[in-house]
Amino acid sequence: MTSDRLPSTSGPRHTIIALMVLGYGAFLAFMVFWPSPIDAPVEGLLDRAISELHERGVPTFIDYTFIESFSNVLLFIPVGFLFALMVPLRWWPIALLLGPALSACIELAQHFLLDARVSTINDVVANSIGATIGVLIAVIIRAVVKARDEKVIERHEAQKRAREWA
Repeated sequence: MTSDRLPSTSGPRHTIIALMVLGYGAFLAFMVFWPSPIDAPVEGLLDRAISELHERGVPTFIDYTFIESFSNVLLFIPVGFLFALMVPLRWWPIALLLGPALSACIELAQHFLLDARVSTINDVVANSIGATIGVLIAVIIRAVVKARDEKVIERHEAQKRAREWA
C-alpha cells in the first residue's frame, strides 16, 4: 500500500539550516571578535599586492579601503542568506532588518570591548549591503522552490484523483 501523503522536508531542512547557522556563526564570531584587526599579520603583504596591482593597470580606486569594504559585503552575504532561510517565506522583509541590526551590534561590541579594533559606520553599511544581497538571493531561490513544490503537489493530487476514478 502506498501513502497518499507527500513526505515532509521541514525537519531535515531545519536541521541543515541550524547547522549552517551554527557553523557560519562560529566563523563570523571568530572573524569579528578577534582582538586585533584580522588582516594585521598580512598588512605589509596586502599593501605590496595592491601596489603591484596598480602597477599592472588595476584602477587606483581599488585600494585597501575598497577591498576591506568589498570583503565586508562578501562576509555578510551568507548572513542575509541564512536569515532569510530561518524566517518563514512570507516574513522575508524581517530578514532585511536582521542583517543591519546584527552588524550594528557587532560594531558596538567591537567599539566597547576590543580596543585594537576600529568600528565604523562604513562597516555597518557594507555589511548591510551584503546581508541584503544574501536575503534577496535566498528569497529568489525559495520562491522558485515554492513554485516547483506547488507543481509537484498539484501533479500528485491529480494522480491521486485519477487513481480514485480508475
